[in-house]
Amino acid sequence: MTEMTSTELNPFPENQNIQATTEISNHPLSPKGRFGRLSYLAWMFIIGMIYTCVLGIAVVLGLLAVYMSPERSFSALFSSAMGISAVVLAVFSVIATIVASICITIRRLHDLDKSGWLCLIFFIPLIGAIFGLYIMAAKGTDGENKFGLKRPTEQTEKVIGSLNLVLIVLYLLVMIPAMISYQQIISQMSQMPTEEQMMMSEGEPEMTDEQLAAYLEQIGSEEDSELAEDAELAVVESSAEEDDAAIAAAEASIEN
Repeated sequence: MTEMTSTELNPFPENQNIQATTEISNHPLSPKGRFGRLSYLAWMFIIGMIYTCVLGIAVVLGLLAVYMSPERSFSALFSSAMGISAVVLAVFSVIATIVASICITIRRLHDLDKSGWLCLIFFIPLIGAIFGLYIMAAKGTDGENKFGLKRPTEQTEKVIGSLNLVLIVLYLLVMIPAMISYQQIISQMSQMPTEEQMMMSEGEPEMTDEQLAAYLEQIGSEEDSELAEDAELAVVESSAEEDDAAIAAAEASIEN
């Protein structure tokens, strides 16, 4: 019996490679392939929840390490096993979240038929936030583009993505008015001293040189009178002390 070669066992090896590539592209955390809007929102929500849970565990471990240390200082984060574990877990969660978010964003850009390098725009202040809203709202290209076929959105992704979209809308509806109100309060507080100074300057006319001299003379006379009263009080107190001393001496002589 002759042995069969791999080509004879699989007469279409190129189909196997295509299937393997497709499986890799369909992996959520792979930068290859495409992601629709709801798929993108769903996996961003999932990654955010995982990051929050892992970071919460790291924070709890760090607080326990600080509380259980004799000096109860943050130096325990780098001197105890629990503290080091908390720091490593926190750093790992941050790095893993950044990498996963970049991969998902690249797939979303592919769905828009754009290069994944555009995700670097997120590092630009303000422009990155506007670009993020564009990625969430823009519709992907229909059919096939240069990054492959359109990936169908799973039912679970539709539910989670819709939930994340509702949360984002509610967040914007709450935060935008709050930020506007905060800016108005800050501007009003910064203008209040200026308005008070204007009112004081309008309500009180400027003093002439003669009025200023008379005012200073009045203050000086008041200070002199206060000093005189203090001196008289000191004399009275000293005389009272002398009288008390004389009375005490007389009583002592009588007793003797």
